Amino acid sequence: MTTSKKTRGFALIEILLAIAILSIVLLSVFSGVSTSINVLSGSKNHTKAMIIARSMLNEFILKRQRGTDLSKMPLEDYPGYFLSRVSERFEHDLLGPIPAKKTKIIISWNDKGKERNYSITYIYPSR
Repeated sequence: MTTSKKTRGFALIEILLAIAILSIVLLSVFSGVSTSINVLSGSKNHTKAMIIARSMLNEFILKRQRGTDLSKMPLEDYPGYFLSRVSERFEHDLLGPIPAKKTKIIISWNDKGKERNYSITYIYPSR
């Protein structure tokens, strides 16, 4: 069986086309994997911030709602995370000021150059 020059050139074009299609498919797979890694990393940081905030709020409650306001205090046990705490008088949207206080715990961290925050609020009767 003999092959002509046209047939050999056609096989080369088929191989180049197959490599191009394969590279496009692999590029999209790689892009999807890297995006999912970024999402998982951000989710991990957010979950960690939620746990830290709940822990700090529980500590605040156990100390019987005492403590001064804090602003961007670094957390020794959690490097890269910062604690802010703001306590103020609670005002209901419909009822107005009532004898209660509101404390907001804010955990912040940097994620790829952007500052991220997670906050949790606790409302309790004032004494």
